[in-house]
Amino acid sequence: MSLNSKNLGQDNHPKQSISIDVNVNAIETRLINGIEQISNYQKENPDIYGDEIISNLLKNKKLIYKINKHEEIFINNQKNDLIKIFKYLKFRYKFYLCGSKKIDLGHPPYVLIEPVSTCNLRCPFCFQTDKSFTKKPFMGVMNLDLFKKIVIELNNLEVGAVTMGSRGEPTLHKNLDEMLSFLSKQENIFEIKINTNASFLNEKLCHTLLKNNVTQIVISADHYLKDDYERLRLGANFEKIIQNVDLLYDIRAKNYPNSVTEIRITGIDNERNLDRKKFHDFWIKRSDHVAAGYPVERWNTYENTPHEDINDPCDYIWDRMYIWFDGKVNPCDADYKSYLSYGNVKDNTIKEIWDGEKLKKLRDQHLSNSRNKIVPCDRCGTSFCK
Repeated sequence: MSLNSKNLGQDNHPKQSISIDVNVNAIETRLINGIEQISNYQKENPDIYGDEIISNLLKNKKLIYKINKHEEIFINNQKNDLIKIFKYLKFRYKFYLCGSKKIDLGHPPYVLIEPVSTCNLRCPFCFQTDKSFTKKPFMGVMNLDLFKKIVIELNNLEVGAVTMGSRGEPTLHKNLDEMLSFLSKQENIFEIKINTNASFLNEKLCHTLLKNNVTQIVISADHYLKDDYERLRLGANFEKIIQNVDLLYDIRAKNYPNSVTEIRITGIDNERNLDRKKFHDFWIKRSDHVAAGYPVERWNTYENTPHEDINDPCDYIWDRMYIWFDGKVNPCDADYKSYLSYGNVKDNTIKEIWDGEKLKKLRDQHLSNSRNKIVPCDRCGTSFCK
């Protein structure tokens, strides 16, 4: 099949993932059996979110929101730490409410930190192919002291999840080991996720990820056939990527039997013809979770055709924050050139930026049905209609 790069990523079809069963009954039973311990903790650390979770468990014998496969894996990896599981569920419940109900917690529940903005691949559906982007001032590496400053603030604000990665390949950062070590020591950050194309997953890096209890390693792999994979992941070697992923899987099995790390393979069905069963069956042998979704217009955003029909408020401006390598704060990476940047952590605290007038104005515009008047929000194909 010929590659029509013009159409890659140009689809406003709702995102769909490979169906994964979640054994929620086992988790609910575990919580109900430990309800006395959980209730005692909640009395000492009261908030409305924990109260609602406990009330629903007692009344309906169910969790108050639908958990996904990633959450199930995280919970099961916690073994017998019931209080940590409960605290984690409170965080995830708050994260869910922030986006779906447009609730402001006074801080972002989830933050994506960009160690580097550069990438070793040139996937035809990615903004790394935009030559106006792959040069200064957009290319750079985060200073280690700035990273630590950010992480300390996030922990103090009780931000529950951090992803390492956004516009670039995070494993290119020479101080990634020290970054992850510092991040893993923070008491209030439950989830540490890293997005990678797996090009640099050598033995040292695998140990770095696993020893620092990265909770989710998300590996981007858009196909299960060599020719299609290398056509979509331009610059990657299919056999080398498989070797690297297998190495990670084997090192975890042999050296980290009690690992909390989930290995996840994700793909984007760019040409809408991916055999998802074959994709799943190929990659599940070397991972814990395989997912694939249709593309949305999140690359070359500025040249997309505006969507007058998509005008619902974006969840992202309530449930997350992106921080670029240079400290610049952004609502998402569809706006990869920062038209809508609303601050810089070098100039203000994360709390000050989150509470600032620029983000408030952007939210007000979205809530007043003016999303389709904002560039590039007007040409992003992501719809959050429930």
